[in-house]
Amino acid sequence: MEVEPFLQIIYFIVLVFFSGFFSGSEAAYFSLSKEMVDGLKESDSHKSKRIVNLLKKPRLLLITILVGNTVVNVAAASIAAILTADLCAQFHFSMDVAIILEVVVVTMVLLIFSELTPKIIAVKNPYQFAAAVSLPLIVINYILLPIVFILDKFPALLSGFFSVRLKKHLLSKDELRTLIDFSEERGALEEDEKEMIHSIFELSKTTVREIMVPRIDMVCVKKGTTITKLINIIHSRGHTRIPLYCEKVDNILGIIHAKDLLPFIKSKDKKADLVSLARPAAFVPESKHIDELLNELQSQKQHMAIVVDEYGGTAGLITLEDVIEEIVGEIQDEYDSEKPLVIKIDDTHFLVDAKMDIAELNEALDLNLPDDKSYESLGGFIFDLIGSVPKKKQEVEYGGYKFIVEKIDRNRIVSVLIIKDHINFTKP
Repeated sequence: MEVEPFLQIIYFIVLVFFSGFFSGSEAAYFSLSKEMVDGLKESDSHKSKRIVNLLKKPRLLLITILVGNTVVNVAAASIAAILTADLCAQFHFSMDVAIILEVVVVTMVLLIFSELTPKIIAVKNPYQFAAAVSLPLIVINYILLPIVFILDKFPALLSGFFSVRLKKHLLSKDELRTLIDFSEERGALEEDEKEMIHSIFELSKTTVREIMVPRIDMVCVKKGTTITKLINIIHSRGHTRIPLYCEKVDNILGIIHAKDLLPFIKSKDKKADLVSLARPAAFVPESKHIDELLNELQSQKQHMAIVVDEYGGTAGLITLEDVIEEIVGEIQDEYDSEKPLVIKIDDTHFLVDAKMDIAELNEALDLNLPDDKSYESLGGFIFDLIGSVPKKKQEVEYGGYKFIVEKIDRNRIVSVLIIKDHINFTKP
């Protein structure tokens, strides 16, 4: 073999090595999780500091890697083409056949040794690979800095030259959800953080009716209630805002704030008109979506709103805490009872809070109760099943399950005993 073709092969091998270097660098640096990068920031190691410095400008780092990889790949393909032409001339091969073979061989070599192998190694050992290539990357970054700078500014320069404004691509909700799931898989997000972000997306689908405190559970005071009694109600129930009504709950006059009663606590004169103390109430329809409600509460600087039905009557109330709990989950404060919604008595008997959502109950106990729009809670399901106001200890069966009304408060079901019948488990 002549010297020149031999050197061309050596050059080709070196270029393939550098192509693998750039491909592996890209995979390694962009496979480092947020937790790993945060840990590197705390390290005094020179390698760790170099990695962190390179990742401070990930866009420029990526452009450097892509430019370097493109240059060496083009150079490798060019040398392979020259080598093929020289060999064809020397050994009198068919040029057409040789070109086809050259394309196939070069493609396979670059794919295996420049893409797949280095990327697999880098993804499995991102820190070790990133640390090993950090110093050469910094040197290459300085060498290619003028080209990288131009390429980084090129889109803006191009749009300015043609007087065209480049539109930023806004990710759709589905794309964001996919990105969030991917981030959680890669360790950039915790599972609870992912669930919180997904919950924010659901705000535009959730209505006020789904999360409001129903009318029957509202704590309200009637016009004419004494200050002393109102203070006792606030103390016993732990609420800081109490709706004030006239004659009936459908006629809400305003909201009493607990802090407005502070002057009366030590005062001997506890005679005051609650109407004058009441602040204006915000009213929202039960069909309003939560994201719209959040904007409305923010614009009106309110923490509570009275929910009205289609006839203008009071359907319930909703607070800012209810909205926040849709995002972050249940918030337990010093006044909240931490009593679980489901108490397991044995393998077949469960005492369930009637306020529990049907969908959550199905998931918790592996049931298959219908989730109808006319009701959302277990209590609503029992009411719908019986068709009238139930009595204490009244029993009803559905789909192989027995439901016993354990406790009732003012015609409202408080708790239900569910008995799972494993013998008769046929769904109607």
